[in-house]
Formats: sequence, structure tokens, C-alpha cells
Amino acid sequence: MKFAAIILLFILCISASAQVIYKTVKADGTVVYSDIRSDGAVPVNLSAMNTVVVPSLNTPSNRTASHNKSVSKSKPTIQYVVSIRSPAAEETLRDNSGAVTITADVSPKKPGKFELILDNQTVKTQSNSQFQLESVNRGAHIIQVNFLDNSGKILASSKQQTFYLQKASALINAN
Repeated sequence: MKFAAIILLFILCISASAQVIYKTVKADGTVVYSDIRSDGAVPVNLSAMNTVVVPSLNTPSNRTASHNKSVSKSKPTIQYVVSIRSPAAEETLRDNSGAVTITADVSPKKPGKFELILDNQTVKTQSNSQFQLESVNRGAHIIQVNFLDNSGKILASSKQQTFYLQKASALINAN
């Protein structure tokens, strides 16, 4: 009796999994999959079984491997901080020739390069943290300084800040 019940259950499972799926392409190009046959529907051949094997995250071998990775990477990462000392945020500078000096600092100190970005364009890259710019146009300018290692990788960036440059008007007559 039990054997007959098992066979009956097996037959029901097979018939339930053997249903046909139909693919219909509508006039607007959308594709619809359904188990109900409609006009223009084409049966889709599905493989009998789709399986995926995913390793458990709690196995002892995985815990040991992840623990070893964290131990090997236990070297502390140094967090560098770049700040712009001058000009101050929202400061107005006055220079008719357009000369601007930008000074930055990095903490902790480390040999590297400083990259100045003026109005979203890289202007200079140098080992000195003080930048001398000439012929800067009047108006508002956004600056940012990046600190790079010797390979050119950015280790830290300052916040973007704005300064204003004013020049005497070229329309003023000196006579």
C-alpha cells in the first residue's frame, strides 16, 4: 500500500513539473510567457532540471579562510586628511594681475605629490603643497587639492571650496 502511494505521489510530481510554457510575442514587440495557450503562442522547451550549488557560508573551511584573509590584512590603513589653508573658504582676493597663492596641508605627513584642481580641471601636480597661479580670471573659482602617492593613486582629497578674485575694472580711465 505504501509503495502504491509513493508511486502515485511520484507520478503527480512528474505531471506537475511537466507542464508546458508558451511564449507569445505581441504586436508591440513585448514578450509574454504563460502556462495558458493563446493565439500565436509557441511552446518553450525547458530543461528538466535547473540546479545551482552554492557553498554554505557557515562551513568551518570558509570561516577559516575568511579569518586568514582578515589576519593577513590586519595592517592598519592610514587615513590622510588634506586641508586647504589659504585662501579661506569664500574669501575674496584682490589682485589686478590675477596672481593667486594656494596652500594645502596633509596630515599625517608623508612624501607624495599634490594635485590642484581649479574649476574642475587639473591645473598642476607637484611635490610642494604651495601653488602659485598667474593670470587667473576675475570671478568665483572652485578649488580642491588631492594628495597622491608616488604612483599617482589619490590617497586623500580636500573638500571643494570657493574663493573670489576681484580685479580693478579695465574700463576705469587712469587719466
